Amino acid sequence: MSEIFNFLKKTEAERRKNRLVPEPALNVPLEESPLHEFEEAPLNPEARETVPAEIEICKGDRFDLTGASPQLRSVLHSLTAVGEQFRLLRSRLALMQKQSGIKTVLITSTAPGEGKTFTASCLAGVFAQESGKRVVLIDADLRKSMSGRNFGIDAAGSGLSEVLRGNIEFGGALLTSMNPEFCFLPAGPVPPNPSELLSSPRLEQLLRSAADYFDWVIVDSPPILSISDTTIIAPLCDTVLLVVRASSTPSKLVQESIDRIGRDHIGGVVLNRQKQVHSSRYYYEYYYRSSKRR
Repeated sequence: MSEIFNFLKKTEAERRKNRLVPEPALNVPLEESPLHEFEEAPLNPEARETVPAEIEICKGDRFDLTGASPQLRSVLHSLTAVGEQFRLLRSRLALMQKQSGIKTVLITSTAPGEGKTFTASCLAGVFAQESGKRVVLIDADLRKSMSGRNFGIDAAGSGLSEVLRGNIEFGGALLTSMNPEFCFLPAGPVPPNPSELLSSPRLEQLLRSAADYFDWVIVDSPPILSISDTTIIAPLCDTVLLVVRASSTPSKLVQESIDRIGRDHIGGVVLNRQKQVHSSRYYYEYYYRSSKRR
């Protein structure tokens, strides 16, 4: 990950020279290194399986992505450079899956506003574009859920918090996106005790059962340095992707985040909102200029 740190240190120096750095128009992940009052319901030992063996993946409420954010729709378009960046990330994760069997990928960031929810939403979408792949996105940010906004839907109903309290089954809380088809578990109503709820054995059971059914389980979690929630969830996932905002996130915060998660558990760093990518120019020239010559 030395390239990431070198880039961040360089941009920190540039920021000190010029504080007026224009904001890029889109969240764009550009580089990834390989690599209500609530009481928790008691867990019934005779019904410990939170997720049934057979999940009726397409039987829940459905939504389409016509109201999704323009940035997300751009990523899911087949002929965009930003979409290719996410497909590159997908390919690298698929290779990691072949090598080490990973299925559950947690997406986090050092601090709010770095694009981790956007990254998680896009990654679920591009995985679902692969034929035959079963994909679920779980919004585990029980304090400030944002995933539904990316999809252009109101996700204020049942969700993860209700599943963890035992009020609804996992399959009954799932929403299903169409074209591409993937499942989405919203965060649900905001509880007064997010950390305690996430510490429940139900979460581990849910993630294990989801991994048995789905090919990919994408978990959107809170920023790692802000609250303790992510340190509870991370050990339950196969790997972690850390989203870093280019020209903004101090390298020392990246290092602190990696130390908190554990270097061996970091699958890669996603550099987000980089203003220029050299490969984008080559992509444009190859696919667009060549077509104009015909």
